[in-house]
Parts: sequence; C-alpha cells; structure tokens
Amino acid sequence: MDKKTKIKFNVLAIICIILFSAVLAPKTLQNDTFYTISIGEHILENGVDMQDPFAWTDLKYTYPHWLYDVGIYLIYNLGGMTGIYISTVILSCILGVLLYITNIKVNKNNLVSFLFTLGVMYLMKDFIAARAQLVTFILFVLEILFIECFLEKKKIGYAVRINDYSITYC
Repeated sequence: MDKKTKIKFNVLAIICIILFSAVLAPKTLQNDTFYTISIGEHILENGVDMQDPFAWTDLKYTYPHWLYDVGIYLIYNLGGMTGIYISTVILSCILGVLLYITNIKVNKNNLVSFLFTLGVMYLMKDFIAARAQLVTFILFVLEILFIECFLEKKKIGYAVRINDYSITYC
C-alpha cells in the first residue's frame, strides 16, 4: 500500500472507529453515576477528607478516583445527564482511536489493526460506562503505546511518559 492510500485508509478507519465507539456508549447511566456526582460535589465543598459521607460507618475512605468524580460533577453542572453521556462518548472514542494507533504500532498492518480494534471495542461494550474505569482503560492503552514507542526508538522520553501519561505520537 503506497503512502497516500495508507493515509486515506487511516483517516477512513479512524472515522469508522469513532462512529462505532460513539454507538457503543450507553445512553442509560448506572447507579454509580449518581454516587460519582455526589462524591464530586462533596470533594469540591469539603476537600479530600477521607470520610465517605454516604456510608453508615465511620470507616476511613480513600477516594480512589477523586479527580474523575470532580470532573463528572463539573460536567453534570454544565450539561446535566446529557453532558455526562457526551463525556462518555468522547472517552469511548478516544479509547477506540488509541487502540487503533497502538495496534498499528504493534502489528504494522492497518487492515488487521482496524478489524482488531472494532472487535476489541465490541467486546468491551459492557464496560464502556460513565465510570472511572473508562479513563483507566485509556491510560492502560497509552502505557502500552509508550512502551512500544520506547522499544522501537530507544528514546528515554517515551519511558518517562509511561509514568506521567503525556500524550505524544511516536
């Protein structure tokens, strides 16, 4: 495949992946979504106080994804449940595109990477939700991409990016 055809294929593949990923994002929200919104509001009002205000016990609570909770609360304030749905669609699309880029880096075949990405996104459809795990999936794929870039180019910058999750294209 020549360079011009490869670019056209990649653009078309990314558009298809974005559309497919957007369709996979569920319109219904989980019960956790309401908890996430409430915890985000609580953190903005009280800071990270290591107490779960919604529990019946006095046990210490570590907020494992406080930044996501705050972000979802802010999105909810701006756009309500529709805003949360749109953020889930965007995160799903980011995951799909990153999977495609990582697959190209690993196997060097664009068609196989495209088909594999569609298959993986389809299998992950039950896990695409307005939850912090979606961000974790994105960070995991980024980590694999940076490891592959480091192994290919032997530049220490890619190894450092594994820890700080900076977004670059190698």
